[in-house]
Amino acid sequence: MNPSEEFYRRLAENMSDLVALHSPDGRYKWVSPSSTRTLGYSPEELIGTDPYLLFHPDDQFSIRNDTHVKALKGDGNILIRYRIRHADGHYIWFETLTQPIKNEDGLVVELHTTSRDVTEQQDLEEVLSRNEAVYRTSLESLVEGIVVLNASGEIVTINSQATVILPFLDAKKCQESLEGLIDKFIYPSGDRCPPSEFPSSLTLKTGKSYTQVLLGVPSAQNQKTQWISFNSRPVLSEIPPTPESPAVIISCSDVTDRIEREDLLKLWSTVFQYSSESIVIINELGVIIDLNKSFELLTKSDQSSWIGKSAETITVNSPSETIFGSEIWSELEESGQWTGEFWLRDKKGAIQTTWASVTRVYQSEITTNHFILSMSDFNERKSQEELLRHNAGHDALTGLPNRLLLADRFKIAISTASRNNQRFGCFFLDLDKFKPVNDLYGHAVGDRVLQIIAHRMESIVRSIDTVTRIGGDEFILIIQGLNTVDEYINLAERLVREISIPIDIGSCLLYVGASVGIAIYPDHGSSIEQLLSASDAAMYEAKSKDLDIYTAKEV
Repeated sequence: MNPSEEFYRRLAENMSDLVALHSPDGRYKWVSPSSTRTLGYSPEELIGTDPYLLFHPDDQFSIRNDTHVKALKGDGNILIRYRIRHADGHYIWFETLTQPIKNEDGLVVELHTTSRDVTEQQDLEEVLSRNEAVYRTSLESLVEGIVVLNASGEIVTINSQATVILPFLDAKKCQESLEGLIDKFIYPSGDRCPPSEFPSSLTLKTGKSYTQVLLGVPSAQNQKTQWISFNSRPVLSEIPPTPESPAVIISCSDVTDRIEREDLLKLWSTVFQYSSESIVIINELGVIIDLNKSFELLTKSDQSSWIGKSAETITVNSPSETIFGSEIWSELEESGQWTGEFWLRDKKGAIQTTWASVTRVYQSEITTNHFILSMSDFNERKSQEELLRHNAGHDALTGLPNRLLLADRFKIAISTASRNNQRFGCFFLDLDKFKPVNDLYGHAVGDRVLQIIAHRMESIVRSIDTVTRIGGDEFILIIQGLNTVDEYINLAERLVREISIPIDIGSCLLYVGASVGIAIYPDHGSSIEQLLSASDAAMYEAKSKDLDIYTAKEV
């Protein structure tokens, strides 16, 4: 035997880890001598045998699926902990690292494993996991509320913060079913959240984690809603679970203040965008960073014409002075605000007179954040009134007519149809699978989906028809000029097909559908209320029968 062979022989005999080579089916092809010390079997006893005969029955499935199958596909550095039977009959804990060995063609021809006995480490971890004092101290140190449930959905433990966030919980009443306590939660849409759809219920049902699920609890005292963000995760443990073992951990945070701030920001954003006054926001360098719709109307241009440009290029206080001219600037320096007559230059260079104010807004006492320029146009009141009328009768998100304008369109349709002895259709359309879009991708993506669907519906109907959004994902359509019920059904089928086309938003390909209830004037009603009620009932019939379209019954 040459020196190098002697060296490797001694290295193999004295290594503490058990090293083995396996054929693709898992059988031992070579085993290091340390197997005698580690498992009580000599290498000769193991070579050619199936290691699955030694694995604990409860661990065989995970070893095969989480290690063996993946290694055969070429995955490497696979670490797993499991139980294996010692020669004397008892089980020890092994931690094994598996690497595939490939031939020149890239095919896996052998599996290389390195294993060590971690029984003592496992025992220590189990002791620590049972250490109630450490566990409770950890729970109580968290700023989030924590609720732990077993596989039956019963409360195992609660930390004190959870009872603050969720007052209906009582830390002294464990072993109570959580599902019986969560019947008042609502989604941001206002719809009730069924206990079976609560995050912990879904985790128990699917084994999946659910994060940042926003739910509200209406308060009877102050008519406000408490908003809570929930995370629900399954408890993963290598210890065989018992019926009382923790199965789900729920963490929760009271985000009411954040939601109220966001709502307030949305409100102010709406006020800013739809104010009858023209408003421009200018940063401390004199560069325009935002402006509203009224300013676009006033200057007969769009936002892109001004954003990023100097305010001095578009506004004057007089034909010879800019926004930061001596009179304006001196008053801003002294009082932080200037008010007076302001000459505004529009896109074509024309100058018109406005009554304006410039206010300096501070980020801190010593740092200027931005300036707000607001203007009232004496010459464009009519345009502003038209904008206000449009906003009052249209949905801010989609631009479709709203409930207010829908009532007028209904009256006109009924009057015209009655006078000419004609029919018209009332479609009640509700989107399917829209709620998961909001839940998984957020309301910004949900809003964009609604805008795209609104545009698709408008592209299908004619100018004499009306498409309205009455709230959430519900739409009412008034369809005129068709003769037969089949024609109305055909149009509804076109709408459903168009809505069902996948929606590509960035990296997301989203799928929604629609359920349509059809009521025909005068077959199914001769008043607004009757037609809406009949089409609404028909839509719910479509949903209950898993149909896209359902026509109301005659009155």
